[in-house]
Amino acid sequence: MKIKLLCGLLVLVPVLAFAGAREDIAAIDAAKASRHVTQENTSKPASVRPLSLMQLPDGRQADMADYAVVVFMQSHCQYSAKFDPDLKRWADEHSIHVYPYTLDGGGDASFPVPLIPRKTDPASPLADEIMTFFGNGLPIATPTAFMVNVHTLKAYPLTQGVMDIATLENRYASLILADMDQVDPRTLPPLPANAQVTPQ
Repeated sequence: MKIKLLCGLLVLVPVLAFAGAREDIAAIDAAKASRHVTQENTSKPASVRPLSLMQLPDGRQADMADYAVVVFMQSHCQYSAKFDPDLKRWADEHSIHVYPYTLDGGGDASFPVPLIPRKTDPASPLADEIMTFFGNGLPIATPTAFMVNVHTLKAYPLTQGVMDIATLENRYASLILADMDQVDPRTLPPLPANAQVTPQ
């Protein structure tokens, strides 16, 4: 009996050794494959997004990819039709992403397919985006634009009504400074009165 057991164990030794060798070979093959994939990934240049920097009044620079503009417009608003082309041209020139929202369901020549504010809570009197941006007491009117930090989602009122681009750019830069210095948007002075708006 002991001899049969011993013979059986001797027969299993090459099988066990082969199994261990098979696992070692599989591990070596896996390591080679991993090295090959890593070399392929490192041999291709990574696509790097070019920086679009804006010089700020205090000498600092801001990457425009960190900020965006949210603009509320209406297809029938004469002031949106006047302001939106200038806003779009300026934003495109500085690689600033614009999120247009429509208050009447339609777009215009500059933003033909705008976003439509959504109401996730049927009991809410207004759509979510309207509450988020106008909930601080700013009148709901178009055009109204906000500068938004895309990382923190902190929004700063940029303009309500038509604003010339030089003034808009100066205000945008000052709002970025306020954001960098972590100024609470509620402590900023109110937007200047502007008669070139269409109330909702």
